Amino acid sequence: MQTIGVDIGGTTIKLGLVKDGLNIIYRDRRFSPREPQQMAQAVFDMVSTARKRFPNAPVGISCAGSIDGGGFVTAAQLGWFNAPLGEMIETLFGKPIPMDNDAMCALYAEAAYGVLKGCSTGILVTFGTGIGGGIITDNRPLRGHGGLHGEIGHMLTHAGGRACSCGQVGCWEAYAAASVLRQMAGGMPVKEVISRVRAGELADVWHAYLNEVALGLASLMMIFAPEIIAIGGGLSNAGELVIDGIRQTTQATPSFQIFNPFTRIESARFQNDAGILGAAALAEMQPE
Repeated sequence: MQTIGVDIGGTTIKLGLVKDGLNIIYRDRRFSPREPQQMAQAVFDMVSTARKRFPNAPVGISCAGSIDGGGFVTAAQLGWFNAPLGEMIETLFGKPIPMDNDAMCALYAEAAYGVLKGCSTGILVTFGTGIGGGIITDNRPLRGHGGLHGEIGHMLTHAGGRACSCGQVGCWEAYAAASVLRQMAGGMPVKEVISRVRAGELADVWHAYLNEVALGLASLMMIFAPEIIAIGGGLSNAGELVIDGIRQTTQATPSFQIFNPFTRIESARFQNDAGILGAAALAEMQPE
């Protein structure tokens, strides 16, 4: 089967034609417009171009931000609050197009083809500019009222702490997003931080950051008792240094040692293409 996955991000729109769930055989990429109508038009144009080569391929869309059941998108990185993107896309295509949050789409990809495949209860956590993710329970994505997905990056880990972009104070994201690691290192790019940690430097900064990551993971373990926690997002591209550091720090917590010693902390299988693959999986689950 061939499906089109579209990944709408704060900087770029990425499109991929996915064959048999995993193989991306065609790609397109454009900068993300800031106006919702222009975004919808850009997605329509990209899909139309792809369908000239792959007629009638079903489409699924991954989008940054929070998406309600009506397709309204709130995304700080795009400057949107309740933008009617779903309705605009439906008008252009002449039919509803399945669309979900980018972290949830990454969760679909991991559950269908990645490290969470066959996992009854698992969590994907993505560390990048913010913290995203989702939960699989009974082999299905966990959703809240009205089909909304939870925002695990905005659970509170520090009462009365730092202000967060979401309007709360003390969010996990404000302490453990990959972008915070840069701040902790005096503005040094994250890649350079990781390189220096590999060289045996910045140990205090690195351990302080890992403790913030583990604080949130400990709370997630206590709530969901997961079989697997998959670590994804841009930070995980650094490989085993990051995964091992997160694993060791989290395994030192009472949440792991006393209550959840069975929880495995693994690297997510899909990184930069997670949104495309998850959107394509969404199209397969809800064909046009």
